[in-house]
Amino acid sequence: MSADALRVCEEITRTKARNFYYGLRLLPAEKRRALYAVYAWMRVADDIADEEGATAESRRARLDALALATREALEGRARADDAVLSALAWVAARTALPAADFEAAIEGQRMDLEPRVYATFAETELYCDRVASTVGRICLDIWGVRAGVDLARARELSTKRGVAFQLTNILRDVREDLARGRTYLPADELAAAGLDAAALVAWRSPTACARFMEAQCARARRYFTESAQLDAMVAVDARPTIVAMSDIYRGILGLIERDPAKAMRTRARLSPLAKSWIALRARLGLFAQGGAR
Repeated sequence: MSADALRVCEEITRTKARNFYYGLRLLPAEKRRALYAVYAWMRVADDIADEEGATAESRRARLDALALATREALEGRARADDAVLSALAWVAARTALPAADFEAAIEGQRMDLEPRVYATFAETELYCDRVASTVGRICLDIWGVRAGVDLARARELSTKRGVAFQLTNILRDVREDLARGRTYLPADELAAAGLDAAALVAWRSPTACARFMEAQCARARRYFTESAQLDAMVAVDARPTIVAMSDIYRGILGLIERDPAKAMRTRARLSPLAKSWIALRARLGLFAQGGAR
């Protein structure tokens, strides 16, 4: 694999995964390059599912082709003409990467090929696992864990952290997703509040909307809390990264919690300065003992 392939993956991550990039830069070189390759691969899959103007059938075929090419890359048989797959093969040669998480991630993208309303939270949680917890578990494979840590428990907590991240994304992107025909917020919970996604975006019933969003934010916050021990489980050289990435997402969730009506109008985001400050604090070890705040 050429150094150019890794540079391509780094650029994709820098421009397309900006919230994660601040944390990934804190990793030692080899782990950092490995995560750039993984995130670039995730972006390729996501871009296929979201391609404007392409039919569901053509996007499905491309995802099927990606699944086959990914299995080959994980087995060390990547095509030299594909920078992302070449970089992924380089990672797989150094770290055992279970194919199951990559296959599940592609299945999560298949769930986005058609307009869809998620009926219950169980459906939403499955989607979160496939598109986000898969990433968390792959990250854990690359980061490693501290001596004496129960890896199965760490993977369980990594799954919860991934759900926390994706629930935050869902709450941040309600308007954009609705425009694409997707409603990830549980339809039964919206209906119980006397709402649908369009009414929530329009903030038509302020009291009902505020109560609904309070409950949804509280659920996302619980997933962060329940996975708090994960931060102290990862390898020492990866802890600043997971703390920075998690604190950035907690910050986004905090913005939504403070003004959910505004979050329906404009995308909640932290400034580059705020994210840089979070990353600097994580690099300096300025986080709570035993887990993130």
